[in-house]
Amino acid sequence: MTRAGSSYSDWVPIFSLVRGLGPGLCALLVLSCATAMRSAQPVAPEQAGAGAWDRLAGLESFGFTLAFHTDRPFPIRVRFSGRHEKPDREAWSGYMARRSDVSRVELRAEGGDQYEKEPSGWRRTMRSIETQVLEQGAGVFRASGLAFAGAEGRRYRYTFKPDLPILDPTRSKKLSGVMEVDPRSGLPVRLYCADSARTAEWELTLGRFNRAGPVSVPYQPAMIVDASPARSLNRADHGLAVGILKQRLARLGWDYRLSRAGPNLKLLLGQAKTRQQVELRLSRGRVEVWQGQWAQAETLKDPEAVVLEVGGDASRRVTLGRLLGDNGRTEFSVRVAAPLAAVLETSVALPDTGHPAVLVVDGRALSAAKPDVDGRLLFADIGGEDEVRVIAALTAYSPMPVGFRVSVKP
Repeated sequence: MTRAGSSYSDWVPIFSLVRGLGPGLCALLVLSCATAMRSAQPVAPEQAGAGAWDRLAGLESFGFTLAFHTDRPFPIRVRFSGRHEKPDREAWSGYMARRSDVSRVELRAEGGDQYEKEPSGWRRTMRSIETQVLEQGAGVFRASGLAFAGAEGRRYRYTFKPDLPILDPTRSKKLSGVMEVDPRSGLPVRLYCADSARTAEWELTLGRFNRAGPVSVPYQPAMIVDASPARSLNRADHGLAVGILKQRLARLGWDYRLSRAGPNLKLLLGQAKTRQQVELRLSRGRVEVWQGQWAQAETLKDPEAVVLEVGGDASRRVTLGRLLGDNGRTEFSVRVAAPLAAVLETSVALPDTGHPAVLVVDGRALSAAKPDVDGRLLFADIGGEDEVRVIAALTAYSPMPVGFRVSVKP
């Protein structure tokens, strides 16, 4: 498989029937709608040829059909129809035939991901040039450039010497190519390459400019999370909780899909996360900094005293005194202390009493700290950098009305 951005001549398609044949813009003009293209003034031949292919990248969408056949090193026929949606979504549907074997192929692509439909579902792989129609087309004529050959009917024609190793892996055929451009829009509508005997032909047709429609791309999650509210919620509170959850997910840039089933939520994550990160993200998310005090023996004997274990350590118990800061009113930030550790820094000022500040999340004491030499409170031993960033993200928003219980499926 080739990586996205490989040159056309380096292309070795992953298509099962084509694999093994051997080595094989930026938008300059945005056309806003099909009506505008129909009513546009004709583009001069030299202008149309120079920027024709680049103009495709400025469209919201377009449709295409790609077909080719060759007799070397063995007979092969391929035909696809598809759609391109700005900036880089594509859908490809068609078939490949090698000798008498015919296979249906369905592909979708977005960003660096490519999806191929198999009997068991969609298989995600790294994207290659086979789902990059703009790069494929440009690669055919990029090496030789275009030469204006005159107008035929309502189209400008440009000739070029094709670079198509998939048609002629031994480079023994004399291929010629032509691009046809609509002079009204300056957009290419056809690329055609063949040898004189037509034992090898390659044709890409383009149309439905700005009206090809959207492209749906499969979503293959790395983790599935089922979440149910810890208590019953009315409609308004449920909507508020979902809204806050979306803000939290967006703040850290998590790739996700979120759906509802009654009061419950299903969260699909594009990357695997630790259970702690997921539970924090779906927790009520009330983050507080308290002035605390290490619990004395007599305090521990008091049945009415509220005593918290710091970090779940029974040897480090505190009682809480005065609330110093919480969500939305206190600035929190992440400082990476070591490759596998991070600390949560807060702007809270701790009174000089000799007692620690205590970081509390949803009633659990996660860490205790005293000011450093610069007077900053740095809460450590609460997890790796990713966990600390999740906690910091919680502080940017109000707590949810209620937290969610989670069930994680890898």
